[in-house]
Amino acid sequence: MGLLKKLNSILEKIGLGFIIVGYGTMTVVTLIEVLRRYFFGMSFDWSEELVRFLLIATTFIGGAVAYKKGSLVLFDVLLNRLPREKSLILSVINHSIILIFMISLTKLGLDYIVQPSVMLQSSPGLGIGMMIPYAFLPIGFIMIILFCVEYILTGIRDIRREGGAA
Repeated sequence: MGLLKKLNSILEKIGLGFIIVGYGTMTVVTLIEVLRRYFFGMSFDWSEELVRFLLIATTFIGGAVAYKKGSLVLFDVLLNRLPREKSLILSVINHSIILIFMISLTKLGLDYIVQPSVMLQSSPGLGIGMMIPYAFLPIGFIMIILFCVEYILTGIRDIRREGGAA
């Protein structure tokens, strides 16, 4: 559990750093492109693609970080009304359902990436393989899987403590 918690803490920090760099880069590139188009009537071939790929990457990495921080929308009306032990059980069930869903999405994402139509395709502006932007989907899902496992194990530990205290 301690190793998973450390790994997840490192992943969260890397994810936050990536989000900061990604949004900073998107802002600077977009600003430069607006100025180039307005004043010079020119633009880089790669800028729109870079911003689009960074938006995709920061969305999925950011979603994972938000899940880790508990910043996603949560309808916790029921959780708040239940006794603590039942609330913990419901939370573990919730994270388990999310875990199953994320495993399914990860498999679908990986299956899609290894298709020849994706593996052999390059983006026209940046010239990078399309595997790279598509890879951020399963990367974000895998991060959520790791965070889910931590939440489930923590929830089970807390349930055992609550049960022992009763």
